[in-house]
Amino acid sequence: MDKKTGLPSVILALAALGIIHLASQVLNGVANYIPQVYAEKAKGKLSQRIHDKMSRISPICFEDTNMLDDINKAEQGKENAVWFVLTFLLIFTFYVPYFAIMASYLFSLKPILALAIIIVYIPTALTQLIRSRVFARLEDKSAPVRREYEYYESCIAGREYFKETRLLGGFEYFKKLYSDSLALMNKLKFKADVKTNLCELGMKMVTVAGYFGILWLLFDALMKKEITVGAFAAIFSSMGTIFAIMEEVVCRHIGQMAQNVATIQNFINFLSIDERKGVDIEIPESSDIYLKNVSFSYPGAEEKAIEDVSFTIRKGETIAIVGENGSGKSTLIRLITGLYLPDSGDVLYGDINTRDVSMKSLFGNMSAVFQKYQKYQLTLRENITISQIDRETAPEKELDEVAAMSGFSKDDADFTNGYDTMLSREFDGVDLSGGQWQRIAIARGLFRTHNLVVLDEPTAAIDPLEETRVYNRFANISRDKTAIIVTHRLGSVRLADRIVVLKKGKLVEMGTHDELMENNGEYARLYAAQEQWYR
Repeated sequence: MDKKTGLPSVILALAALGIIHLASQVLNGVANYIPQVYAEKAKGKLSQRIHDKMSRISPICFEDTNMLDDINKAEQGKENAVWFVLTFLLIFTFYVPYFAIMASYLFSLKPILALAIIIVYIPTALTQLIRSRVFARLEDKSAPVRREYEYYESCIAGREYFKETRLLGGFEYFKKLYSDSLALMNKLKFKADVKTNLCELGMKMVTVAGYFGILWLLFDALMKKEITVGAFAAIFSSMGTIFAIMEEVVCRHIGQMAQNVATIQNFINFLSIDERKGVDIEIPESSDIYLKNVSFSYPGAEEKAIEDVSFTIRKGETIAIVGENGSGKSTLIRLITGLYLPDSGDVLYGDINTRDVSMKSLFGNMSAVFQKYQKYQLTLRENITISQIDRETAPEKELDEVAAMSGFSKDDADFTNGYDTMLSREFDGVDLSGGQWQRIAIARGLFRTHNLVVLDEPTAAIDPLEETRVYNRFANISRDKTAIIVTHRLGSVRLADRIVVLKKGKLVEMGTHDELMENNGEYARLYAAQEQWYR
């Protein structure tokens, strides 16, 4: 070779090699940077999609264990969906160009070589299809078990449970339940792994046989002088790398994608669940509420929680709903407010059926305080105003009013920094008693602008005398507004205009306190059992 023409060619080749190496490092850095930076952002966006979806499906769905499994599987699919997309991009931006270049080179030398490399990996690719189906069935079996051990884990270490768990000696019991459910989960996964790995082992043996077949084709081409010695050496030295990369793509990346595709499909299926229908309608403030032959049962339950209930709540009226535990009081409230829709019968706001109205319209001018209230780890001000975050910052005077109505003051010794007191020891704040938290929950409900307010046994942690004072204050602020009180303690229900008495889901009595006492029925029996509390 002429040195004058050879040297520049060598220099250009070395320069091109250097540029390629530099570009390779830059692209490798970008490839590592993108997952680290964007994976968490993508997961956050997908979590938001799940939460948005949950806000639009009917609340009764959360009483269905199948729906709870679907939510759990959707959360799992959300985690895998991000890495599925990133792996897909990696394959088509790195591996596909590599194989395209190598395949074109091999095809130019001897077409059968390029085709043989693809053919010998078809069995391994089929294995990944089998893997996706096996793990799809695994996910259906795993979701309820996973929910179980996650719950047992919270009973062992969760802030809400751990004190009672340890004090009552329940740690070892929950530890055993957790270990058993985790063992079952691992057993299910082990069976799936054994099945898919044995299948993959058999297919890899076929692939190895094909590898030696390709080497024979390569050697045969050399002997027949179809390729040069240099081409033989280049291909032979690269064959190991080609198969290693092919193995990485098919078994590692595509295999992981095949394993995760079932959970991703669960995520997509969850987003496709039917949402609760209803149009945005402004409900007139002067509307009476009519219940007409309302019946309702929970998913999977044989007995009806509410059966053939009919009555009217007049605008501005205070109604008390009473009955023994399990009589259907809270369920009836959920039907009246539109959280649940009746199986039969109708709930009407004037002439507007709750079936036809969006949840946003139903809840827009409604407030409630429930027995299972939330203890937000926020400041006292935020705990009250979070009930209506779209309002401007509330003045101190308004906060003082709702606090006084609820039976506490920002100047109480527990609130060391007034309304800016952090209500959480975990964030260097203070902790409160159950009664104090209930008063804050009541203030939160009263702060919200409303025409209908519901108190669903929010005073369970307050003694009967204090409960009476809370309800008396509630009666004063509820004038000219529709109010519903749910309680199993009857000393405070005299303030109600009428009292609805439930027994086993049925309306058995309705009237004022005096009328019901004269009837000497279910209400009189309940009141007599509690009368000593209020003497």
